[in-house]
This record gives sequence, C-alpha cells and structure tokens, in this order.
Amino acid sequence: MPLPTSPFETKRYLGSVTQIEPASVRLNLPYGYAAASSSYSGHRIGKGEVGEFVLIECETHAILGRLTQVRLPEGERLTVEPSRDREKTPVNPVGVVQLLLSIELASGKIVRGVPEHPRIGQYAYAAHPDLVKYAIEDRRGDQDRHVDLAHVPSSRTTHVTFAPSALFGRHCAVLGTTGGGKSWTIARMLGEVARNHGKAILFDPSGEFHTLNERVRHVYLGGQPSGDDDQREFVSFPYRHLSESDLFAMFQPSGGSQSPKLREALISLKLLALQPALANNDGLFQKANAAKAAFNAALAQHAAAMREPGAAYDITKLPDQIYEECVWPTAQGGNANSWGGYDQNSRGYCTTLVSRIAVQIASREMACIFAPVGARDLTTVLDEFLADRNQSILRISMEDLPFEHSTRELVANGFGRYLLTKARSGAFREQPVLTVLDEAHQFLNKSVGDDYNRFRLESFGLIAKEGRKYGLLTVLSTQRPRDIPEDVLSQMGMFIVHRLINEKDRQIVERACGSLDASAAAFLPILGQGEALVIGLDTPMTMPVQVLRPNSEPDSTDIALW
Repeated sequence: MPLPTSPFETKRYLGSVTQIEPASVRLNLPYGYAAASSSYSGHRIGKGEVGEFVLIECETHAILGRLTQVRLPEGERLTVEPSRDREKTPVNPVGVVQLLLSIELASGKIVRGVPEHPRIGQYAYAAHPDLVKYAIEDRRGDQDRHVDLAHVPSSRTTHVTFAPSALFGRHCAVLGTTGGGKSWTIARMLGEVARNHGKAILFDPSGEFHTLNERVRHVYLGGQPSGDDDQREFVSFPYRHLSESDLFAMFQPSGGSQSPKLREALISLKLLALQPALANNDGLFQKANAAKAAFNAALAQHAAAMREPGAAYDITKLPDQIYEECVWPTAQGGNANSWGGYDQNSRGYCTTLVSRIAVQIASREMACIFAPVGARDLTTVLDEFLADRNQSILRISMEDLPFEHSTRELVANGFGRYLLTKARSGAFREQPVLTVLDEAHQFLNKSVGDDYNRFRLESFGLIAKEGRKYGLLTVLSTQRPRDIPEDVLSQMGMFIVHRLINEKDRQIVERACGSLDASAAAFLPILGQGEALVIGLDTPMTMPVQVLRPNSEPDSTDIALW
C-alpha cells in the first residue's frame, strides 16, 4: 500500500542521530532553540518539542518515534539567557526519541518494533500527521463502517478512525480523572455506534447522558413522574429478577434464626405461585400444626420451576410468611409428619427482619423493584429495543435509584446477570451488543451486605471475562482504575486513557496495558481536557489523540456553589 505522503521531506528536517540504544536514539536538534514553531503545507512543525512525532530514516524502513526529552548539554545551559548573544555563542539542543514502530518503505507495511536500527548521522524528520494516522489505523474490513473517534493533536483535520472490532471487539476501558474527558469520549463513541446502526446499552448512574438524541431510547429506572405532562419512560426491574443472594444482601438477615426463616419463606411463596390451592385465605402457607405431605409433594413437583431465574411470587406476603415459618419442626408427641405450633422465641428473633423488609418493600424510592405498578419491565423493554432497527442506544438512567441498602449496585448487577444469561442462550450472536458502564467503580470489585450475608458484585466482571464469545461486549468508564479488579482490566483489549494524576491509578494502568511504557505514561498527568492515550492490542503503538466533539455533549457541568 503506498504511503499517503513522503516520509522524508527536506522542509521537515529536525536533526541527525548521534547515539543509538535498543529502544531510543539521541538527536542533534539544530532548530530546537527556536522561540516559535513553524509550519509547512498547512501543518505545524514544532522543530523539536517534547511529544512531537519523528520519522528517522533507515535503509529499508522509516522508524516512527516520539520526542520524550529535549535538553542542552551541561556546558551550554547559560547560552539561552537574554544576556548572551546566541549568534556568537553556539546552541546545540539534544533530544531523546522513544522508538515506537517501523514503516517498510517498499510496501508501506506497518511493523511492530524496530527490525532495523538507524546509523549514526542519519536524518530525522517531523512526522506528517497523515503518516501518524496511517501508522495507527486499522485498514482491514469495511472502511465505510468505522468509528471516527479523534484527531491527531497536531492537526485537527487529520482524523483517527478505528474499525469497530479493533475498538470494541476485545472490550474497551475509558479511564481518567474527573474533568479529563471520559464522558465526552463515551458520548462520541455512542454517537458513532448510532451512526453505524449498532446496538449499545448505556448504564447512566448520574443522568448526564440525557442529551443523547440520535437513535436513542431513554428509560428511567427509579424515580416518579413529576406531573401529568412528564414524558419520561419509567421502567421497573421487578424483585423476581433478583437472586436469593441479592435479597439477602438487601434485607441483611442475621445468621441465626433470620437467614433460614427468610429462605424458607421465599420457597413457600414461590411454591404458592405455582400451586395456589395450598394458600390459606390470607394468601400464605400456614405451617403451624399442618401436615407436611401436601407441601413436600408440591415441592418435589415444582422444584425445577422454582429454581428458574425470574420465578414469580408475591413479595408483599414475605413479612407475614416469615412469621408463618416460625414453627416447631415436629408436632407434639414427636410426630415428624406434621409441623408443630408457633415458636414464639423464633418469632421474636425475626421481628427486626420482618420490620426491615416491610419498610423496604413499601418505600416509594424502591417502588420500581417491589411495587412496579404501571412501569414496564426493563427486560421487556430490552427485547423491544433489540428488535427495533430504528434504535441503537438504550440508555438506562439510574440517577433516581437509591443508594440505601445497596439497591443501585444490586439492581445493576442483577440486570448485568440477566444480560449474560441472555447472551449465553445465543441472543446476541447475530447482532452483538455493547454494554457501556459509566462510573464502573461503583459496580465492580465490591461486596455488599453485612458480615453474615456478604455478596460480591460479579456480573460485569463475568461479562468482561466471557461475554465476548457470546457477542456481549463492554466498555468500562471510571475515574478510579485502582478500584477495578486487575483480572477484569486484563480482559480489556483497548484502553483510552485520559489525564490520570493518582500514582496508584497510573501503576494499575501500566500493569494492565502491556504496551504502555514509562515514557508514554509520563504524559498522563499533564494531558489536557479531551486528550487521551490510545493503547490497544490492534494498535501498533501508544497513540496520543484529541477526542472529537460529540454530536450530543453530555451534561457534565458542575453545580455552582454561589
């Protein structure tokens, strides 16, 4: 493939090689003392600025590198002072170039690493932006279906595009501190997904992506309509989609009497939903002094159906059913075929649990889980979204979902588990689906519940580990990489790293990105807003970019204090 432009143009000359090491070279930079940059053919040339891309000539290859250091020899430090006459005093700046990759001159092939090192005295040139773009872009596949994500920092008109498989195919992580541009990047990505008629599910904890307006369906999990003219679509995630572990983490029963009674009450209610004839006039299963035969027979008959995810039952009966479980295991006289009367001590032990459950299921804030009247099931909305060719983005706003009792984390984890189950059934093989998890540190590497009922949030970690083979891909966005499990980060095939100031965060990223070396990582604390380093398995080098403005900018404005 021919190169887009000549790599060695006289007007782009920067200097000559004076020292060669395995991963870097040193250059004389005769124009490095210039007070201002210059331009050629409409593109800026820094003449030896830190961060500038450089092409070094070899016999059969051009080596692409990046200036990481510019200095004066020790004996010439004072030559740049205003009191000195530079025309009479020589100034000889020296630069260090980190070697990134090679371009085969005859074929235009991009080669990882450096198969051929330069020689002393060979020339170095400022890299043309089109050549930098050429070096990083994936030119395989359908070029009409691409993600137009960013531009080369030195040229606003030189866009860097990625094949969807290169950007999302092995999962993607968007990292950076607050204000670095993560939300901007996510919005840009989603705009490109919509333009390419893909499918993405966005978990929006803060509500800042309500501005998205292209091929998007906005649904609100939690909260209530503000009035009759409120046009928002409110959805529910009914409690039957929550696992027993979810409910235990939410209700926090003690490990003595409360945990077994809660478990038995859930079993009884699920059995009543399948065989209502067992219920008394209050819709409960009354065990006190009752024979066990009918219950055990029904339990054996419906065991498989009760274990199915999403098995139906009436949770409003749960507090009273817990009391109905507080009976002696055998009737008077040791009759094991019947339950005994009520165990008042056990009832007393369960009083706090019953009160806690009653308050939670009656809470207005948790109505989308325990009393989803009029709100459509999120799983039904998902099926509609997947079937609608005119919709590309399903945004799930969780800004009104409460933090109390770990509700937000458990609901997101429960829906993630539902998505993974659906993926394992083959639902996404023909049309892969991208899950975008904003503020991912809230939902990963966390345990919820108390000491008796500790429950790890693992759904999105499992999606990262095994979702790819089922067509379920993920984008994780977080300002706290140190809170994301390293085994999850290691599954990411693409990293878009904005400004990172915390040293632990940078160390985590360096370990997760095998191709990010110390020279490139040194730029992370000083990246500007929207600037990022792109590091991926399908990119031959670490690439600094400026993310393009999204069509719909997120609402990330800070609250004014006064």
